Amino acid sequence: MSDKDQSIPPQQPVLPAYYPMYLASKNDEIELFALLVKLWQKKFWIVSCMIVATLIAGIYAFTAKEQWTATAVIDVPGYDSISNYYEGVHLVEGNSERISSPDNVAEKLFRQFINQASSYNELSKFVGQSEYFKRFASGKNTDEMANLLNELVDNISFTKEKDSTSYIVKFPASEANSAQKLLENYMRTVNGNVGELQYNQLTLQIKNKIISIKNQMDTLKVIAEEKRQAETKNIKMALVIAEKSNIKRPELNGLTRIDNSNLFLLGNDALKAMLDNIEKQPLVLTDGYYDLQRQYINLESFNINRDKAQAFAYLKSPAVPLVKDKPKKLLILLSGMIIGLFISIGYFLGKILIVNYNNKS
Repeated sequence: MSDKDQSIPPQQPVLPAYYPMYLASKNDEIELFALLVKLWQKKFWIVSCMIVATLIAGIYAFTAKEQWTATAVIDVPGYDSISNYYEGVHLVEGNSERISSPDNVAEKLFRQFINQASSYNELSKFVGQSEYFKRFASGKNTDEMANLLNELVDNISFTKEKDSTSYIVKFPASEANSAQKLLENYMRTVNGNVGELQYNQLTLQIKNKIISIKNQMDTLKVIAEEKRQAETKNIKMALVIAEKSNIKRPELNGLTRIDNSNLFLLGNDALKAMLDNIEKQPLVLTDGYYDLQRQYINLESFNINRDKAQAFAYLKSPAVPLVKDKPKKLLILLSGMIIGLFISIGYFLGKILIVNYNNKS
C-alpha cells in the first residue's frame, strides 16, 4: 500500500437526521375523552345557556330601531331641463367673445346643486323641519334633540362615482316609505332653492342688461342726431354762400371731390333739395344700433319659466328600499346562539380545570 493511500482516512457512515416527536400518551386521550363526557353531562345547561343568549339576542333584534336607506343616482341635467335658463344666460351674454355652451351652464347648475345639497346646514335645516324628525324629537330636551339631528344628518351621504360626473345619494330612515319620501322631498326642495337663486340672479342680470343696452342706444341716437345737425349746418352755410355768389346750378368745373369748403358749388337748387331731404328723413343709424335694438327686443320679450328649471337629472329615481340595513335579525340570532355556546362551554371548562388543579394539588 502506498503512502498516498495510507493518508486517506476511512469514511464514516452517514446517520439519518433525528427529529424529536411528541407522541400523545394514552393518558392525554383519556383526559380529553373524560372532558367531553363531562361536557356532555352538562349538555342541558349548555343548551339552556344557548337558548337564553338567543332569546336575549332575539329581544334586541325585534325591538331595535330599524334603518332603511333610499338611494338615488343623479347627474348633470340635459338641455331640455335647462333650455329656458340657458336662453336667458345666452341673451345676457349677448355678443361677448366667451359665450357659455349648454354643457357649461348645465355643469355649473349641477355643481351648485351638489354644493348646496351636501352641505350640513342645508341637510340639518331640512331634517330639523321634517315631520319625521319632529316625531322622534317629541319629549326630548335640547341636547338630546341636537344629538338626534346630528345622528340623522351624519348618515346622509353624497358620493361621487369614480370616473364619472354622477353622484350616489343615500338617505336613511326608520321606515322604508319614510326614507324614499324624505329623499324625494329633499331633492325637490334643494332643486327649488337652486332654481330660485339662479333665476333671481338671471332676472337681475337681464334688467341691468336692458338698462345698459338702452343707454347705448340712446348714445348712438345722440351721435346720429349731432351728425345730422352738423350736416344741416354745413349745407345751410353753403346755401348762404351760393345765394351770395348767385350760383343756382352746379359749377364743379372738373372737381372730383366735394367737401364743406366747396359745397356751395353745387348751387342753390341742389343745396335746398339736400337740406329738405336731410330734415325729412329719419336718423341714419349704424348697424351697431340695430344689433343693440335686436338684443333689447329679445331681452324685453324673454319669458322666464321658473317651473322648468332642473339643476340635476335622475339616473336612478328614489325607490322604496326592499332590504333594511339593520338590524339583521338572522345574523343577530345566530351570533347570540354561538356566544351562548362559547360562554357555557368556557364556564364549564374553567370549572373542570379548577377542580382538576385542586385535586392534583
